[in-house]
Order: sequence, then C-alpha cells, then structure tokens
Amino acid sequence: MPEHVRLRVARPAQDCVVLTVNGEIDLVSAPELAAAFEEYLDGTPCVVVDLTDVTFFGSLGLATLVRMTALAESSGVRLALVPGPLVKRTMELTRTAELFTVYESVADARRG
Repeated sequence: MPEHVRLRVARPAQDCVVLTVNGEIDLVSAPELAAAFEEYLDGTPCVVVDLTDVTFFGSLGLATLVRMTALAESSGVRLALVPGPLVKRTMELTRTAELFTVYESVADARRG
C-alpha cells in the first residue's frame, strides 16, 4: 500500500478478521482497501473494518465502503465498521450512516 496509508490485518478469532486502516483513504489507497477486504470474503463470516485512525476520508472512501457493504451482503459476510470521528462526520454530513452497520469499538463490532 502507499506510504500515506497502512493496513493491518488481524484474526482475533477463527470467525472474524479485523482490517485496521491508518492514514488516508484516497484515490490511491481506496482500491487497495477494497482489494484487501475482498481477499477475506471467502471463508470468513465477519469482517470488522477499523477506521478510527483514518486521517482523510472523502467521497471516494465513502463509495468504497458502499461497494464493500454490497459485496459483503452478496457474499453472506457480516461487515462491521468502526468509523472514528472523521469517518463518522462524513457519514453524518452525507446522511449515509444508515447504509452501514456501525459500532463504537472493535470489541463491540466483534460481539455484534
């Protein structure tokens, strides 16, 4: 991934993958995030995307999350988002929060 964003993958339980994003979700990094997400659609019933440390999030990031949500639904995977203040604010401004399953923490998302 580009240096302005880092993606960390953890599997805290057999049935759950946590993707943690640090940095900017932009034109360069959005496709990388989508590709990483798609990698876990087979054989993982739950994917948690932790966006609490995202430093830039605009319309392309939002479009990526919409696409990821549609892919998860069609694959029978539960997608849980932990948006953090910046992503949460973008969702509020665009009135799109109801499109996603949102949690306050990774622990809450895993239990969800």
